[in-house]
Amino acid sequence: MKNLILKTLGFTFISTIVFAQEGGGTKTIVADSTQQQQESVFSISVESAFTNSYLWRGIEFNKGIILQPSVNLEYKGFILNLWNSTSILETNNNSIAQEIDFTLSKIIEPGNFYFEPALLLYTYPSKNSFNATAEASVFAAYYKGDFGLFINPSVDILSNSGGAFSETGFTYDHESEKIHIVTNFAYGLGNRKFVNYNILFDESQSINSNYRLIDINGYVQKSLNETLYIKPSFNFFHLIGTAFTNTLNTNQLNIAISIGAEF
Repeated sequence: MKNLILKTLGFTFISTIVFAQEGGGTKTIVADSTQQQQESVFSISVESAFTNSYLWRGIEFNKGIILQPSVNLEYKGFILNLWNSTSILETNNNSIAQEIDFTLSKIIEPGNFYFEPALLLYTYPSKNSFNATAEASVFAAYYKGDFGLFINPSVDILSNSGGAFSETGFTYDHESEKIHIVTNFAYGLGNRKFVNYNILFDESQSINSNYRLIDINGYVQKSLNETLYIKPSFNFFHLIGTAFTNTLNTNQLNIAISIGAEF
């Protein structure tokens, strides 16, 4: 186990999390003794992604060349995820300070239903103007074969208490021995506290509107061997309405390529 942990940490620092998995990467497994045995095994996965932009719920934080490594620890359905975004080359005059996020979640799979409540902490070690904040969320879905319906509401519980964002949509999730394909189509809605904190940054200006968007994302994960995999992915956002056209781009596209390892 010691050698395994050292190898995992070594891979992470050499590669020096890809996108925030809002409603993606889930699958249906009917609860049985096999699943219980798998959940009791401690597992580690690491991933390093290169992407052309850092987009979060349609909001651009970086553009150019961005590195996003992550570490995932899982045991008995509990998952601890550490995610980092570092801008290597910023081309749109955005801040190049790092972001480090921590997520603790629990997977619950009764039959064709899937639930994953989570607590997420956002931190900005070198951004004096950004306070750390936290969200509570739950991803809930119902699957029939490879197709599913999901909702993923989240609410800020720290610096912007009461700020809320939710996505509701359709998902396609197909997994075989060598390949895993996921696509999602969702409608996103943020309340006015979400807008004031994340888009207007509590400035004197005010927009009397909720934040609405269409979110289309997906990835293809291809196994290279028993440990390594490669994962190209994309995320497209389209803002609904004209309330934010002076602040945000109406259409945003993120493309990433990830290399990961599962132990």
